[in-house]
Amino acid sequence: MDAPHHAGFVALAGLPNAGKSTLLNSLLKFKLSIVSPKPQTTRHRILGILEGEGFQACFLDTPGLLSEAKDPLQKALRVEASRALREDADLIVYLVDAAEADPAKAEAPALRDGAPVLLVLNKCDRPASEERLKALEAAYAERLKPAKVLRISALKGQGVEELKAEILARLPENPPFYEKGQLSDRWERFFASEIVREQVFDLYHDEIPHATAVVVDTFREHGQGRPDEVFATLYVERDGQKGILIGKGGQDLKRLTDRARAALENFLGRDVELEIWVKVRKDWRKDPRALKEFGYTS
Repeated sequence: MDAPHHAGFVALAGLPNAGKSTLLNSLLKFKLSIVSPKPQTTRHRILGILEGEGFQACFLDTPGLLSEAKDPLQKALRVEASRALREDADLIVYLVDAAEADPAKAEAPALRDGAPVLLVLNKCDRPASEERLKALEAAYAERLKPAKVLRISALKGQGVEELKAEILARLPENPPFYEKGQLSDRWERFFASEIVREQVFDLYHDEIPHATAVVVDTFREHGQGRPDEVFATLYVERDGQKGILIGKGGQDLKRLTDRARAALENFLGRDVELEIWVKVRKDWRKDPRALKEFGYTS
């Protein structure tokens, strides 16, 4: 008789900048989710699939759980994250930034009934007293009632294998949900837009990254040694933001395009021709029609 197969959906949850995307990339040993030191980088629920002999773990990298949404975009992100925790997750990995979190402000999101929780203190490679770490563990444990508490550094890889073992041990018995070898349920077009947006977060400051949306208008894969063609549009909310993105003589936009092209070629493993335009869509973060067009609401 064949051994049972285990598969389930594992939600990676926590406040913005807790390290969820970094953890997903570390678990997969592949950079699937974009990362940035700036908070609220993740805007979509991203599925990453880890499989092996007898298991398939389907990780859901969710937007940071905002306690207060300031605009319709943030409300949409909060809905997306909350849905994964209340409806989709067989197991919840709740990350806490051990370096920055305040024990006095520990909050518990609404979780799916019966879904076990692993409380994970992340960024433990940074200096922190044992007293502080224990206070964080106690504060969040009181609210989340976790099955286990772990300490890791997703960036350094410390404790990640132990966390992975705990996750796999708790996957329910199920057949695989996705075909063997599939890494995500998203198309390459989606990851192209995310890679461009990551470079915006890396190269620009203040309000620019959060005021920018990326739409890939064309994605042509030619094969036979010809580079893929990718045409993308960056939408911002103000003419001044457009000018900052482009820069004097177009130099900043050229730098952005060059870096995004290199990152996209590394992701795809093939040559890419990338063109980026910048357009103004006034107050798009407050515009329900724009949020739907850009894929943030259904």
